[in-house]
Amino acid sequence: METIKLNTLVCLFCLLGAVIGQGAYDWMTYDAFDEINDRMDAITPENCRAKPVAELMLNPDSVAQKPVSNKLLSQLIYPNRTCLLHLHNMALNRAYFYSYMNQALNETKTEFHMQPGLMYYYMSAEADVAANPGCINGSAIMWDNHYTYANWYTNLEFNHTLPLFGARAWRFDDYNEPTNWLREPTNYTINIEDYGAGQGSNYSNSDYKLNEWYNMWMPDADSSLDSLRKHTYDVAVHFSNQTGEFINKEGYEGRAFFGPSSPGQREIEHLPVKYTAPYYDCGRSNKWIISATSPVLDYVPRYIFNWTDLSRQRFVGAIVMDTDFLKIDLNPCPAGQGNPPPNMFQNIARCDPTTQCEPHHGWGFKRGGYNCACRPGYRYPAFQNGPYEGVDIERATNTEHERGFQCLETGWKQTLPNLDGERPVDTGVIPGLGRKKRAINSRKHVESDLVKSRKKRTMLKSRTKRKTPVSLKETFIEAMNVVIKPEIEVKERARRHIVSKRALPKPEEKITKEAPKVKRSFVPRYERDTSKHRVKRDFFDAEAFERFQRIDNHRLQVKADNCHLMTKDDLFLPGDVAYGADEQLQNQARTALRMAHFISNFMENIDFYEEYGTLRGDRPLNYEQLFGEVMANVMADYKIHGSGIFFDTDKFVNLDGTTRQYFGPYAYKASGTRTKVVDFAGFDGEPYINDDWFVNIKERWQSNVYGLKKWTTKALVRSDLKGTALNRFEHYPMFYRAPALDDGQWSKPYFDCGGHTGINDWVITYSVPFFGMNSLRTHIEFKGVATVDVLLAELDIHQCPMPFHVPNAFKSTARCHYESTRCVHLPGKKFNKGSYKCECRQGYEYPFNDRAWYYDGQTMESEYNKMIAAEKGESNPDEVRHRFHTLKCRPASAPRIAGSSILLLVIAAVIHMMH
Repeated sequence: METIKLNTLVCLFCLLGAVIGQGAYDWMTYDAFDEINDRMDAITPENCRAKPVAELMLNPDSVAQKPVSNKLLSQLIYPNRTCLLHLHNMALNRAYFYSYMNQALNETKTEFHMQPGLMYYYMSAEADVAANPGCINGSAIMWDNHYTYANWYTNLEFNHTLPLFGARAWRFDDYNEPTNWLREPTNYTINIEDYGAGQGSNYSNSDYKLNEWYNMWMPDADSSLDSLRKHTYDVAVHFSNQTGEFINKEGYEGRAFFGPSSPGQREIEHLPVKYTAPYYDCGRSNKWIISATSPVLDYVPRYIFNWTDLSRQRFVGAIVMDTDFLKIDLNPCPAGQGNPPPNMFQNIARCDPTTQCEPHHGWGFKRGGYNCACRPGYRYPAFQNGPYEGVDIERATNTEHERGFQCLETGWKQTLPNLDGERPVDTGVIPGLGRKKRAINSRKHVESDLVKSRKKRTMLKSRTKRKTPVSLKETFIEAMNVVIKPEIEVKERARRHIVSKRALPKPEEKITKEAPKVKRSFVPRYERDTSKHRVKRDFFDAEAFERFQRIDNHRLQVKADNCHLMTKDDLFLPGDVAYGADEQLQNQARTALRMAHFISNFMENIDFYEEYGTLRGDRPLNYEQLFGEVMANVMADYKIHGSGIFFDTDKFVNLDGTTRQYFGPYAYKASGTRTKVVDFAGFDGEPYINDDWFVNIKERWQSNVYGLKKWTTKALVRSDLKGTALNRFEHYPMFYRAPALDDGQWSKPYFDCGGHTGINDWVITYSVPFFGMNSLRTHIEFKGVATVDVLLAELDIHQCPMPFHVPNAFKSTARCHYESTRCVHLPGKKFNKGSYKCECRQGYEYPFNDRAWYYDGQTMESEYNKMIAAEKGESNPDEVRHRFHTLKCRPASAPRIAGSSILLLVIAAVIHMMH
């Protein structure tokens, strides 16, 4: 009986708690996020096979702002879309590579065996996943029916095909592996299998459900669309068969191949990369994923020798790159320039009407990935420091929601100073409080009056007796911040932050009472030394800015026509100029890391002499394959200007078993849209192994490979030619060791002057090592370096204040007024000044009514330059006017100034005096 009473009491408490909990959050409404979340929760690994296609796929607009190939150079890619952009580029990368390989090596039976083998497909897909954790969750190449000319089977006749073949790799959750004693996922295990083998392997059938990536490109039967869906790419190659000598001494050899489309700016249909709707990867990774897919082309039929006119370029396969849907940032803000439609989650953010929404980066598919900043004309309450965080708003109770997350209206809004003599546009200034427009000629007299009253106001602030009272008119003008500061204070603020200290005596001097007192010069509040109070203050560093100017001037002076006159030191910039490259150019670095993973895996596990029944072992890497790899890296990513694979001395083995002293295939963007590929071993002079980017990596890894990550590969292959079943590969599982992203390094900026790369510009190079088995196959050794080159102009500079230990050449050079504003970095403005904004600090408000709530960094830089030009007499003060010292926030006041009758009387008196 007591147990029944206790259970009843517990049920009553639970019911009461549920009712109270529901009432506490009843202000929240059911929206698009709840709809998608409910649909995802309804699918499990146990019931996914029985669900219809409609329930296994989400709305296409549940992922917004997808990168579009023909608009990458004309639109800003926000940080929350860099992963989708890398997914796009890697799909295009593999499509270029396999299209080039299929068409370049399809003429003779000898070239047939130089094409990628089975493990090449497997390990290439694995490298895509292993080198991109957190971004690429799966990688595959899916072939059409009977378009796979497999060279890895001994019982498949030459010029015959497999029914279907699809090599797909995905990251496996290895928390329950027997070798994982800690039971924690490591992300170091990759599953690979042939999707064209086993039960239910016909992914070309409509009953396959999740084959949208197949239906986008195949089957390719309509030849009338060939000119729209396919493009001819021109590549120039320069081969070398021995050190210091090229095969073709006359120059580059032109090659053309068909690849994915290259649409114009207005094309919206025939794009080279398309995205699937988010879908549930049933039976494999059992996750909600989204795929980027691009087509692979080939001349079909192959090997018809004298009947090549019968061949036609066709879509023979599709590259499929997957990413986890839950890791893609959603944009819950209203539609706008930074959040264009279609977007299913538009306007689900719960910001107050007095605020505006700003999305967060790296939040993923979760609520609260935004903040609510004050709209123009509003300010934060005294208790709020910065924007309201969305995660706090989403979990607010009824009481907290009623109190709201609002901003207070700015009572006194000013129009921007009119420097051109035209009538200012009224944008909502409070009636009766607008500033009276002054004639341009009277500005000089106002400044001179303030200069004369400078001493009087200083005496007033220092609590000394005044000889002449300050007029009410001047006090009002200064309080409202509507005039430019006098020239004396302008020069004070333009210098480096000056620390006001008393003059200290020399060590040998003795301090006495008669020591003369040193008069302290006036220093602005935000420039005073606060170290005694242990308060961190941001400041403008004039010395850093002068260094910034010298570096930038030197960068602009070195050009292709005069770089050969410079010394070697003049062709380098300090290393801290490349600050931020490890984060901003991470995807480009991972492209080189992918090559290092693939080559390391291949050279550690592939043995040419191994045979597995009817399955032939892969042949060693050949020059055509590596030429195609570096070419694809450059063609697929507009930020990568060059890419190379450089082998150490006597580490590259040809197909015939001979050893090459040097081998360094390198691809770079030439003039126009052409890509050139050259073997660095063919150049005379000092070899590439003496370059800094190679020497630094080799010195670290030549004798000690400790620290390399161990990766596990679980490969399943088809049991026969028809793909009746899937079997484990003979070596199951396979292991290889490869570097991580931090094991590579970015070089300091240097000017490539008339070098073999043909860049003739400032570049930075990311280098990462790759490894392989030694000649006796007893241990792993250093084999060479993979690189990518990026133009320095692609790097964003960071001018906001930073700690002293941060190696940034441009820190603390932003022109913000640090007493009233704080500096916030703005990405996407490349290597230009002004890539920041100055937002009001707590207790301050934005004074102008110009539909903004911060000062743009480019405006700050422009106005400062105008001020300096005027001070130096380089311009006519009547023609060049600046407002640099009005670009700051003012102390926040009450939301409405009409509540003070005394203030109204003072304003009325001042207005009367001004008239």
